[in-house]
Amino acid sequence: MTKSDVVIVGAGHGGAQCAIALRQNGYEGTITVIGREPEYPYERPPLSKEYFAREKTFDRLFIRPATFW
Repeated sequence: MTKSDVVIVGAGHGGAQCAIALRQNGYEGTITVIGREPEYPYERPPLSKEYFAREKTFDRLFIRPATFW
Protein backbone atom coordinates (compact mmCIF):
# COMPACT_ATOMS: atom_id res chain seq x y z
CA MET A 1 0.00 0.00 0.00
CA THR A 2 1.28 3.47 -0.88
CA LYS A 3 1.49 6.22 1.73
CA SER A 4 -0.52 9.32 0.95
CA ASP A 5 -1.14 12.63 2.63
CA VAL A 6 -4.25 13.67 4.56
CA VAL A 7 -5.35 17.26 5.09
CA ILE A 8 -7.92 17.88 7.83
CA VAL A 9 -9.63 21.27 7.63
CA GLY A 10 -10.64 22.33 11.12
CA ALA A 11 -8.42 22.06 14.19
CA GLY A 12 -11.26 21.76 16.67
CA HIS A 13 -12.08 18.67 18.64
CA GLY A 14 -13.40 16.80 15.59
CA GLY A 15 -10.33 17.50 13.47
CA ALA A 16 -7.99 16.55 16.28
CA GLN A 17 -9.86 13.33 16.98
CA CYS A 18 -9.71 12.46 13.27
CA ALA A 19 -5.91 12.83 13.28
CA ILE A 20 -5.64 10.81 16.50
CA ALA A 21 -7.84 8.04 15.10
CA LEU A 22 -5.77 7.83 11.92
CA ARG A 23 -2.58 7.32 13.94
CA GLN A 24 -4.21 4.87 16.35
CA ASN A 25 -5.32 2.78 13.36
CA GLY A 26 -1.85 2.61 11.85
CA TYR A 27 -1.91 5.42 9.31
CA GLU A 28 1.72 6.30 8.51
CA GLY A 29 1.33 9.09 5.95
CA THR A 30 1.57 12.81 6.58
CA ILE A 31 -1.36 14.43 8.41
CA THR A 32 -1.84 18.19 8.19
CA VAL A 33 -4.46 19.82 10.44
CA ILE A 34 -5.48 23.33 9.34
CA GLY A 35 -7.09 25.75 11.76
CA ARG A 36 -7.31 29.48 12.44
CA GLU A 37 -5.62 29.47 15.83
CA PRO A 38 -1.82 29.27 16.12
CA GLU A 39 -2.11 26.87 19.10
CA TYR A 40 -2.32 23.10 18.87
CA PRO A 41 -5.87 21.69 19.05
CA TYR A 42 -7.46 22.37 22.42
CA GLU A 43 -10.79 21.75 24.14
CA ARG A 44 -13.15 24.59 23.26
CA PRO A 45 -16.06 24.23 25.75
CA PRO A 46 -13.84 24.22 28.87
CA LEU A 47 -12.07 27.29 27.51
CA SER A 48 -15.18 29.38 27.96
CA LYS A 49 -15.91 28.00 31.43
CA GLU A 50 -12.97 26.57 33.34
CA TYR A 51 -10.29 28.75 31.76
CA PHE A 52 -12.08 32.05 32.27
CA ALA A 53 -13.08 30.98 35.78
CA ARG A 54 -9.35 30.38 36.36
CA GLU A 55 -10.02 26.74 37.23
CA LYS A 56 -7.68 25.48 34.47
CA THR A 57 -4.58 26.91 32.86
CA PHE A 58 -4.53 27.12 29.07
CA ASP A 59 -1.84 24.46 28.73
CA ARG A 60 -4.21 21.96 30.42
CA LEU A 61 -6.77 22.46 27.62
CA PHE A 62 -4.65 20.90 24.86
CA ILE A 63 -6.17 17.68 23.51
CA ARG A 64 -2.69 16.12 23.18
CA PRO A 65 0.77 17.44 24.14
CA ALA A 66 2.75 19.44 21.58
CA THR A 67 5.05 16.47 20.99
CA PHE A 68 2.10 14.50 19.58
CA TRP A 69 1.53 17.04 16.81
